[in-house]
Amino acid sequence: MRAAIWDGPGTMSVGTVPDARCPDDGVLLRVTACGVCGTDVRTFYNGDRRIAPPWVLGHEISGELVEVGPRAADEIAAAGLSVGDRVHCISTLWCGRCRLCRSGNEHLCANGGLMGFDYQGAYAELVAIPEVALKNLFRIPEGLSDAHATFTDPLSDAICGHKDIDIGLDDTVAVIGAGPVGTAHAAIARLEGAGQVMLIETAAARLDLAREILGDDRMAYIDTSNGDGLAAVRGATDDVGADVVIVACSSDIAQEQAMEMAAPRGRVLFFGGLPKGTTHINFPSNVLHYREVQVHGSYASRHRDQVHALDMLADDIGGLRAVVSDIVDLDNAPAAFGRIRAGEVLKVVVEP
Repeated sequence: MRAAIWDGPGTMSVGTVPDARCPDDGVLLRVTACGVCGTDVRTFYNGDRRIAPPWVLGHEISGELVEVGPRAADEIAAAGLSVGDRVHCISTLWCGRCRLCRSGNEHLCANGGLMGFDYQGAYAELVAIPEVALKNLFRIPEGLSDAHATFTDPLSDAICGHKDIDIGLDDTVAVIGAGPVGTAHAAIARLEGAGQVMLIETAAARLDLAREILGDDRMAYIDTSNGDGLAAVRGATDDVGADVVIVACSSDIAQEQAMEMAAPRGRVLFFGGLPKGTTHINFPSNVLHYREVQVHGSYASRHRDQVHALDMLADDIGGLRAVVSDIVDLDNAPAAFGRIRAGEVLKVVVEP
């Protein structure tokens, strides 16, 4: 089968790999669309400890169910799915048996994994879905395209990130990073009642793309390519700071600045993971102590967040379908990573 093959940091080619085969206890999908995630971009340039080249990335998966393994038949039937259905597969894998899963924190499963890393990904014509991922299959609603459905995975992650930061009416929210997930965070914050959302970005073109989706109601767009985001947030809040600061980019500097942007008793969310080599930051502990700022992390999403995300996209709540800005074929998949990094596009989806 044809696939976009990661050949090592910064390189990708389009070629042929062995056909994905249906596991006895899993299913096989004909890939119809696969989103390019920020994690994929980071891995494209930096690698990842879980994979070695040559490798097929891609974990925001939509596809047609084309084969069901004999040991998966009962589970697929119980889920109301059958061959020919259009489905989306959430990438975060969870066992359902460990202490974290049983406490409702299945996104932090002790035995978990990730499609595209622990299992071969979907920048390819076919993808095998293992038994552990069968409970991650969602039927794509009528009226929602397979390409737009791929955004269910990252949107559910953003929804999960809001579980601890308690955005309330008239709160001021600063979101650092105007990529697809930063745009989603801004939309969610506004839907939760934020009085003002400041979207902060170093790439002016990416800010423009986000503005086309979000508009100007209760939004402010801060270009930090030649400016100071901290000063802008302080200036907009009478030097108090933002009630909530969300770091939606892979930047250690942004994480450090976020602490200083927060108001007393403010909440800071570290959403974007950092690439290897920059996984530690200079932590301003006096901000935590004297201003009682709370710092939260968030990774992946729970089943309830995934249902919520699919419902949002089905009804296009917040206009978030428009986050998908470009659709490319396999031959143009390698070039997409540079375009994303340069801020030329918001969200790229590959249709094999």
